[in-house]
Amino acid sequence: MKTDLVEIFQTIRAGVQPYATRGYTVHENSETGYDLYSEKNIETPEGKITERFFIGIYINGDTVEVKLNAEEFTVNTPGLNHFDDEKVGFQISSLDDQTLSEIQTFIEIIHTNFKEKEWI
Repeated sequence: MKTDLVEIFQTIRAGVQPYATRGYTVHENSETGYDLYSEKNIETPEGKITERFFIGIYINGDTVEVKLNAEEFTVNTPGLNHFDDEKVGFQISSLDDQTLSEIQTFIEIIHTNFKEKEWI
């Protein structure tokens, strides 16, 4: 089990970085933050969208926040936090294999959703 926030951040980021080659653009890549956006222009009834948040990982205080785009579906999972701007995710201070697997599963579900909606 990992408890060092930098190690947790780096472990999760390493699993997310390959998505940068799958149609996403890195907006932040620092020692405390990493996030990816889709930059495909999309017409919606509300207007044109030029970028859409996919995932962000941030060291924030005494936790690592993993924020996921969840604007197209609702997830009711114990331990899942609701952030502002239609983001859900995790606030973790320790990382075991089960939690990492759960995070990776959510990332892949959301990536599949982006592909189905043709957002990437």
